[in-house]
Amino acid sequence: MGKTWQELEQQLADTRAGIAAAQGAEDAWKEARSRHEALEQESRRAWDYVLLLSGQLEELEGWGPSGLHARLTRQGREARAECRTLLERERASYEEKRRIQEEAREEMERLAGPAEERTRLERRYEELLRKKADLLREDPGELGERLRTLERERNALYTLERELSRALSAAQSARASIRRMSGSLDHARNWGTVDLLGGGLLSTMAKHDHLDDAQHAAQSARYALERLRSQMTALQKAVHVPQVELSSFAVFADYWMDGLFADWYVQSRIKEAQAGTAQALSNLGGLISALGNQQREAAGRLRSAEGARRLFLEEPLPGTQTE
Repeated sequence: MGKTWQELEQQLADTRAGIAAAQGAEDAWKEARSRHEALEQESRRAWDYVLLLSGQLEELEGWGPSGLHARLTRQGREARAECRTLLERERASYEEKRRIQEEAREEMERLAGPAEERTRLERRYEELLRKKADLLREDPGELGERLRTLERERNALYTLERELSRALSAAQSARASIRRMSGSLDHARNWGTVDLLGGGLLSTMAKHDHLDDAQHAAQSARYALERLRSQMTALQKAVHVPQVELSSFAVFADYWMDGLFADWYVQSRIKEAQAGTAQALSNLGGLISALGNQQREAAGRLRSAEGARRLFLEEPLPGTQTE
């Protein structure tokens, strides 16, 4: 390995050492911040108590019932004097807490600089790792090929996990729309039953309002299912997922038509649509479960691939030495 590699590995080693040293400073800053926050809460509670006592003393010194009692009775005068003494003591306690809190704030600010150094060093370390990766990709030897293989595996898993996440999102969106449609159909069927029993204009209007809601939900479901179908086409080449005929999911949405006037016919179509939604929800439930398992597995494999690549980059190259 040449001088460039040697210098790069030394810079990485020095930065790692700096990060480890800065960790202590950051821990001290976090401890100082926690102490300041605790003192701030104590000061707030102390001030609330001061305000409470101030209000009580104001009543005892006023001309209301409490004030008259304090002026006319020995017991009242003693209570007023006791309240005044307690207020002075609590106000002094509050001032002391505020002083300690201010000291804690100054300590926290003093430690903030060294703590921020760790963030700077971590950014520097990531830059050095990227530089090392760029140089290794151009290396025609075994080390370069090793990195390229690790990155191909990582990129493939990244693409798979992303496609699974998109398919899962589309399936969940479709299920939510179909659930809304199912609820609207249930309401429409109930109002349809009332209609058959002579419910009149109001029940007819309510039924068709719910049918309109079902139509809107079905349109949303169709859009989500189209997204899901496009995702599944690619996914079924890469992972095992249930073979579900997605086009059948939207068939139940076609139960309505303009000019329907026979209540019995409408009720029968609603019943058919309800059966379709139930089947669709059942199918989607199985698909969502399978996609969720595949997505979590892919995410775990992706994290492992990222870890393997990072571990490879952090290992000193053969033939280099660091102090």
